[in-house]
Amino acid sequence: MSAHSRGSAIQSLGDSHIMSTKTIVMAEDNPQMRRLYTDFLNMNGFNVMASVNGIEALSLLHRVQPRLILLDIMMPDPNGIETCRRARSFVDPKIPIVFLSSLDSVDYVKDGLEAGGDDYILKTSPLGTILERVQFWTSPNARSKSEGRREKAIEGVRATAEFQELSTSIREPEVMSDKRADDLSEFLERAIAATSLDFGGTPEQRLYFIGYVAGVVDFDLGSNGDLQPQFLKYMRGSLLSGDVMTAAQVEEAMNTLGKLTTSEPVKNGWARGRRDKSAADLEGQGFVPNGLADLRSVA
Repeated sequence: MSAHSRGSAIQSLGDSHIMSTKTIVMAEDNPQMRRLYTDFLNMNGFNVMASVNGIEALSLLHRVQPRLILLDIMMPDPNGIETCRRARSFVDPKIPIVFLSSLDSVDYVKDGLEAGGDDYILKTSPLGTILERVQFWTSPNARSKSEGRREKAIEGVRATAEFQELSTSIREPEVMSDKRADDLSEFLERAIAATSLDFGGTPEQRLYFIGYVAGVVDFDLGSNGDLQPQFLKYMRGSLLSGDVMTAAQVEEAMNTLGKLTTSEPVKNGWARGRRDKSAADLEGQGFVPNGLADLRSVA
């Protein structure tokens, strides 16, 4: 059903080398996040060449000279930090490498910078913030404008790491549970399977779908309607994994979610999503959620 399925970015490049202020090589193994960042940055005037892992990214970098390299960290071997280290052995040193990761541990930041990275952006950052950082690093002379930035950042995270080792209170980073995300995606896949193949084609149906997903996530997290950061994180991921809305539609919904909650289709979907998820948790994996079948009756 997806209108945005993507393959590898490595396609018939020949031996040509590309150097463009708009070209970005990105490595991201999560298909939903890869699609989100690719669509978002392309919409903002960039040419994103997306790779599904570090090996593909390195192969691509042997033939392409982008203005910026974006790397996820948690990828199959090699991970993003090792990919950065290998890339630094042959890419133009003027090309910035920026990590885009959900991991906020100071150790990951330190390891990434010491491997040759120039910056570290959390995936939980607003898309506007991510865009600003990408625009900075793709601007002319970004390296000269940030002279010494990486060295100072390394010194800073080293100091923080030493402080944490001496501290008696250790704060564990809040990282999105992959199992919970997988469980939510699996639930939605079963719910969507109960609908007609063309559902979600109207604004009203998409509003109901937004509400249904919100209700499912709300019940699973026990948020009680509070649009907290954790709720928004899982909400965005679940909408994208549902593959009913485009990345642009998802971001528009997330940016206006507070207003959308007063819409009748959203409220109706929210209530049904909570009810279906509650019943599923009680009845186990054999339960088939049917709430999205109501979309057939939504104009």
